[in-house]
Amino acid sequence: MRDSEMPAPRERVLGLALRHARIEASFGLCELGRWVGVDPALLSSWELGQRVPSLEDVAGVLGALGVVGERKTRIMALARELAGSSWFTRESRADPALAGHERAAASVTVWAPLLIPDLLQIPDYVRLAFGPGLRDKDVLEQIVENRLDRNRILFGAETVETQLYVGSEALRNYFGDAEVMLRQVRYLKELLENSRTVKIQLVPSRAVTEGAFSRYRRRDTSEVVYCPHQRVGVFLAGHQAASYAATIERLAECALSPEDSLRQLSVAVAGFEEEVKAERLADEVGLTRLLAGEDPAE
Repeated sequence: MRDSEMPAPRERVLGLALRHARIEASFGLCELGRWVGVDPALLSSWELGQRVPSLEDVAGVLGALGVVGERKTRIMALARELAGSSWFTRESRADPALAGHERAAASVTVWAPLLIPDLLQIPDYVRLAFGPGLRDKDVLEQIVENRLDRNRILFGAETVETQLYVGSEALRNYFGDAEVMLRQVRYLKELLENSRTVKIQLVPSRAVTEGAFSRYRRRDTSEVVYCPHQRVGVFLAGHQAASYAATIERLAECALSPEDSLRQLSVAVAGFEEEVKAERLADEVGLTRLLAGEDPAE
């Protein structure tokens, strides 16, 4: 985001477009600020063309205001010209922008080699994934709420066609909590068994070396790719996004069939069930030894 003492023409045009959209949606600055998590004074500076919002911010505002179709395409194109072909964001702030891209997409393709995809994460898994590096619990719970809001694109009348490729390494217990992993992997298994709209396929993690990404293909055939990386994410557009088509083709070639994916998930569920049983047994033995006046660690 850059400052400007005298708004340039394109900044003024973008600001006016955002202001008109807000007024037509009957939103005040304070109300919109609460919806998108942005200070109203900063929203005002965007509308006046004094500061330039990032593409994630523009997408979040348009999503909150319900701006769709040609109008959204036009405003986002202007925002892209100002932001350049790629832009960065803190991962903890990415969800509103991702939600906007997901709702506006004709199709979404996700590759998650090491962690369960955002759209499939249960609340406790989100807390485990973000908790160690995020001390503000209110921010953490907002991330959990945003994730639950985003996964609505997988279900209901306005379902977006979504293909999720999950790396085999994502089924490992990185967080040391077998009970959460059991519930998370069981949720994936149930979706694959019962859902007619959620497409999940496992991929041997070493078969495709590219890092995690999500591709959003719009109805006008343009594309945006989001790549998360160590609490920072980058959005790519234009030719930078188009280059991911070859990776998606490779993912489709390497992916297990839905039937084989279901078998692998069943094996993972059974493994976590045994791990949970072993932990509970160890806890019971330790408690018994403690009640008997013995050292439970011996």
